[in-house]
Amino acid sequence: MKLTQSLRGAAATLFDYSLTVPVIDTHEHIPRTEQDYNQSPIKFGNLFNPYVSNDLASAGMPFPRDQWAAFVCIQADWAAFEPYWKAVKHGSYARPLRIALREFYGVNDFSQENFLEIVRQINRNNQPGIYRKIFTEMCGIEKAVRCAGDLSEPDDPILVGNISSPSLQVTSKAGIDGMAEAVGAGQISSMDELLDVSDRWMEIQVKQGAIEFKAMANPVENPDRADAETSMKAILDGNKLGETELHPLTAFIREANARKAAELGVPLAVHTGVWGDFRILDVNHLIGFIQRNPDTRIDMYHLGIPQVRSAIQIVKNFPNAYLNLCWAHIVAPEMVVSALKEAIDMVPLNKIFAFGADYVLFIEKVYGHLLMARENIAIALGDRVDRNLLDLSDAQEILHAWFYQNPKDFYRL
Repeated sequence: MKLTQSLRGAAATLFDYSLTVPVIDTHEHIPRTEQDYNQSPIKFGNLFNPYVSNDLASAGMPFPRDQWAAFVCIQADWAAFEPYWKAVKHGSYARPLRIALREFYGVNDFSQENFLEIVRQINRNNQPGIYRKIFTEMCGIEKAVRCAGDLSEPDDPILVGNISSPSLQVTSKAGIDGMAEAVGAGQISSMDELLDVSDRWMEIQVKQGAIEFKAMANPVENPDRADAETSMKAILDGNKLGETELHPLTAFIREANARKAAELGVPLAVHTGVWGDFRILDVNHLIGFIQRNPDTRIDMYHLGIPQVRSAIQIVKNFPNAYLNLCWAHIVAPEMVVSALKEAIDMVPLNKIFAFGADYVLFIEKVYGHLLMARENIAIALGDRVDRNLLDLSDAQEILHAWFYQNPKDFYRL
């Protein structure tokens, strides 16, 4: 793994040290088995999803609004694509992709002459052993937490499972019916039945190997059962509710999920910030939820971007809240470095997890994202060492904890 920018002083020393440190990758969305990945032909558009596609859309590239997140509409039309790529290729979302192009395919950028051949090479390299090659050999990743609605194969040597909590399953009748079927229950008709099924479903997932459940930040400050029942009834009647209409139900079910997660001894991950109308996902919405559930370990995703100072303050103030930098390094690298410098002052250092790549296909990007994470953390800790506020040996110990020991202990791997 090579430096992509010039680091000086302690930062350079810490970056070199980081290459020797094993990694727990706290967040991926890759296929559940390597065989599934091998059987997934990678198209040019897949290289940009996620998250370069968001920047391309922001730059004005036309996407069908009902499917642009799936990024199926970048085809072999270089002339139509090139102006938008020029607008976004120097951004932090694109950087892991360009690092991967250089490291694995020997090119610094796409061009009209090479882009189709690059895709062909990527698919030729998509062979059995690619998970081990990228995660283990190239990145030094010991375990990767895969976030999904289903578990990875239990004998997979790399992947462990973070399962979408019932609060994310109850957004459709199909999701509710699926949980009921999984636990052998009949048709759900009441909130008590839904809560019982949710608890039993979580028990089954943990028995099958789930190490964590995932939820979302939610703007409902005090979840109300009556409001939740109204939303549930509409869903069971076959109605498709909008996000705002779902909030009373998902917030209420999330409370029950948090209590059950504590009983089962597993954490609850919560997505915060970044996406779309990020006011809805504001990390500040978690304060009451964290206070009401002191026995539930909260894995707070994405550094709360853009509300990073709120995220730091929350983790400082509440013993059951932890700061997870998954995805954050490519969302806003400079913001991460700045936030870490403040977090070192404020947050107990056993409550920070350094890295999660958050990718789906073209897993070579995991390598590029991890390089950026190692740079960011080396810079933040190196600044501390250069100002004689931290010994180099202590900085190395912290770096090791953030990348490896803290998440390993938290997930009880």
